[in-house]
Amino acid sequence: MFYLIAAGSVLIGFILLRALLAFVLYFERRQSRQQKAEMLQEAKKQRALIQQDFFTQDQETQSLEREELELTLQQRTENALLIEQTLQAREDSYETEEKRLERMEKKLEEKQNEVDELEVQVLGQQEALGQLKLAYIGKVELTAQTDAKQTLTSLTQNLVSTYYLEEQRTLKALTEEMESSAFKNATKMLERALGRYEPEFIWPKSVNTVEVVSPAYMEQLSQEDSPLIRELIELSGANIQPLPAREAPPHRESGDRPALIVKFAGGFGMYRESARLALGSYVEQKQQKHRSIAALYEKHLKQLELEAALLGKKAVTTLKLPGIAPEIQRLVGALNWRTSYRQNQWYHTVEVAVLAGILANELGVDPEAAKRVGLLHDIGKALDYNIEGSHAVISGDYADRYGESRLICDTVMSHHDDLVIETDLAYVLKAADTLSGARPGARVHLEEGYNIRLEAIHDAVSRFPEVVDTAIMNGGREVHIRVDHGRIKEKDLQRLTSEIASRIKEEVSYPGQIKVLVTRIFESVAVA
Repeated sequence: MFYLIAAGSVLIGFILLRALLAFVLYFERRQSRQQKAEMLQEAKKQRALIQQDFFTQDQETQSLEREELELTLQQRTENALLIEQTLQAREDSYETEEKRLERMEKKLEEKQNEVDELEVQVLGQQEALGQLKLAYIGKVELTAQTDAKQTLTSLTQNLVSTYYLEEQRTLKALTEEMESSAFKNATKMLERALGRYEPEFIWPKSVNTVEVVSPAYMEQLSQEDSPLIRELIELSGANIQPLPAREAPPHRESGDRPALIVKFAGGFGMYRESARLALGSYVEQKQQKHRSIAALYEKHLKQLELEAALLGKKAVTTLKLPGIAPEIQRLVGALNWRTSYRQNQWYHTVEVAVLAGILANELGVDPEAAKRVGLLHDIGKALDYNIEGSHAVISGDYADRYGESRLICDTVMSHHDDLVIETDLAYVLKAADTLSGARPGARVHLEEGYNIRLEAIHDAVSRFPEVVDTAIMNGGREVHIRVDHGRIKEKDLQRLTSEIASRIKEEVSYPGQIKVLVTRIFESVAVA
C-alpha cells in the first residue's frame, strides 16, 4: 500500500514538473515574441530616422551644388563677356593696323618710284661719265703721245715693285733681329744649362779584343774555320775575326811572346761581350778543364743580363722617372755594351736625359717628359742589329709597345727627323742629343776612315749628271743634294732619290743609316 502511495506521489510530481516546465517554456516564448516585436518596432523607428537624415543631407548637398553651379555659370558668363570685349578690341586694333599698313605700302610705292627714277638718272650720268672719261683719256693720249693701258700697267708694276722691295727690307730686318735675339737668348740659356751640368763619371773605353798568348790556343784559333770561333759566332751572332800575330808587350806570365788578337764586332752588345769574356776565360788553362765554351758563354751572358737590369734600374732611379717598364729598363742597361763613334751609349742616354731635363726647365717645358724622351730616345740601338729601320723609329715603336704616351713616342721618333713634329719637347730632345754627342771628348772619329767614307759618299752622288751640289752633314748621316731643274722634272725626283740611296748603299761602307735629301730649286736672278 505504501508503495502504491509512493508511486502515485512520484507520478503526480512528475506530471506537475512537466506542467511547470511547459508553462515556463510558454512564458519564455511569449516574452521572446514580445521582445522581438519591440525590437522590430524600434528598428523601424531607427530606419525612419536614418532615412529622414539622409534625405535632409541630400537636399542640403543638392542645394550647395546648385549654388556652386550658379556661381560658376555666372563667372564663366562674365569671362565670356571679357573675352568678347578683348576680341572686339583686338579686332578694332587689327583694323587700325591694317589701315596703317595700307598707308605705308602707298608710301613705299611712292618711294620705289622715286628710286627707279633716280636709278635711271644715275645710269644716264654713268654713261655720260664714261664718255667724258674716254674723251679725257683720248686727250691725255694725244697730249702725251702714249697708250693709257701701258701707262697704267707700268705705274701698277712700279707701285708693286716699290712695295715689294719695302716689304723685303722690312722682312729681312725683322728676320735678322729675330735671329740675333734668338741666338743671344739661346746662348744664355745654354750657358746656364751647362753651368748646372757637371758630369761625375769618366767615359769608359770599350774593349772588343782578346789577346791570346798560349801557342796551343794561337794555333787553334788561327785555323781557317776554327771550330771554337765558329761555335762562338753561332752562339752570339757577332763577327769574330783573329788578326795576324804581332809582338805583344811583356805578359804577366809569358814575358815577350808573340800574341794573337781576336777582334769582336757587330751583333747584340751583350752577346758580343759574353762571347769575348767566354773566350778570355776559355784560354786560361785552369778554366778550360772545367767548362766548355758554350757553358762559359751562358755564364757570362747571365751575369751581363743581371748587370743590364741593374744599370737600367740605376738610370731610372737617378733620373727619378716613374712607370718605366722593366723591359725598357733592360734595353737601357743593354746600351752599356753599344757604342757610337766609341761613345758608350748607356752614359750617353743618361746624359741626354739629364741635359733634356735642364733645358726643359730653362724653356718652361715639362722636365719629366723631357727626361723621359731622353732616356728612351736610343733604346732602338740595342735592337737594330736584327730589326730593319732607323733606331729612332725602333725606339718609338718599343716605347709605344710598353705603354708610353703618343707624345713621348712621336718625340722619340723625331730626334733624327724620321717623324717631323714641331713641338718644344722635340727641339729640347734634339738639342740635348746634339750637346751630348758634340761635347769635346764625347765621341772619337777615326779621321782616316771618316774621310774615306765622306769621299766615297761624295763620289757616289756626284756621278749623277743631275746633281749640282752636295753637302754631307751630321757626321755622314745625312746627304743634302741640289739638282738642276732643267735636267730632271719634279715628278722624277723620288726615282732619282731612290737611285742615289741605292748607289750609296752598294758602294759605301757606313754604320747605321744615311738619309738622302734631294732638292730641286728654280732660281731667277736679276741685277738692277
